[in-house]
Amino acid sequence: MEKFYIFIINPKAGNGKGKKVWKKVKRDLQEQNVPYRSFFTQRPGHGKDIAQQMAYIHHEHLKGIVTVGGDGTMHEVINGLSHHPAIPVSFISAGSGNDFARGFKIPRATAQALHHITSKKGRIRRYDIGEYRLRNRKHKINFFTSSLGIGFDGEVARRTNESRYKGILNKIGIGSFSYIITVLKLAMTYEPFQLKLKVDGKEHEFSDVWLIATTNIKYYGGGMKICPDALPDDGLLNLCIVHNLSRKKLLFLFGTVFLGLHAKLKEVTLLKGKEIEVDTTIPATMHADGELIGSTPVHIKIHSKRFLVK
Repeated sequence: MEKFYIFIINPKAGNGKGKKVWKKVKRDLQEQNVPYRSFFTQRPGHGKDIAQQMAYIHHEHLKGIVTVGGDGTMHEVINGLSHHPAIPVSFISAGSGNDFARGFKIPRATAQALHHITSKKGRIRRYDIGEYRLRNRKHKINFFTSSLGIGFDGEVARRTNESRYKGILNKIGIGSFSYIITVLKLAMTYEPFQLKLKVDGKEHEFSDVWLIATTNIKYYGGGMKICPDALPDDGLLNLCIVHNLSRKKLLFLFGTVFLGLHAKLKEVTLLKGKEIEVDTTIPATMHADGELIGSTPVHIKIHSKRFLVK
């Protein structure tokens, strides 16, 4: 049997951009006679179910599984492949942030991304992946590819996903700006918290914490260089803790974060580690790859070179 690709498309990604991008991809696949099968997601979590089922049935015949959507859809697909790490994955950008493409060096333009995926010259690379367990569901393991955000950025993810302006900005191709709007609105009302952190067994305490970003790549929130030194293949997770910061300076921080210059501020602490435990005085909202996952406490660790990307 000839090997083929599975394409998992979120038609609602980017406020309908997913459907438009897929039309271009489908046309190019047919012109190039690339063997494939395609599936549309129909509800939250459906990407995980499709990936899981296709991997179970066709794992011996797959060239790879390709997500056409946003970082959240990729998050679902990766979790669906948790028992099939030998199946390569790739990504065609159609969401708001598209940090997966940035961090894993996949072209963001549709035609170039598809050529990158189907070209025989393109090599399959092995990368790290993050694991998280919520304390109230400690036996359930989940994975994230790019970032896990706690606190202010978790609330930003929640409110942005629920906003009307995200859809409007996606329509005109500037979906990343929806996160900036939420930051400006939330900066006036958000209440910081106390943090107890354990990184590779070493304990840290921080007061007046705004956010803790745990990342496998440099980027999150639509291109912010939150952890400028993060690499997806070094066997480490990077942390950025923002603490003891005035509201006015918070806005300054977000003005510098796209260039990674926030790392020079005394209110920013950068750490690295393989295993991380996070506890907060009040439950803090969390997202993984932009998808809401619950609230603290949480246990996080890295799996070195565990998944394949083309």
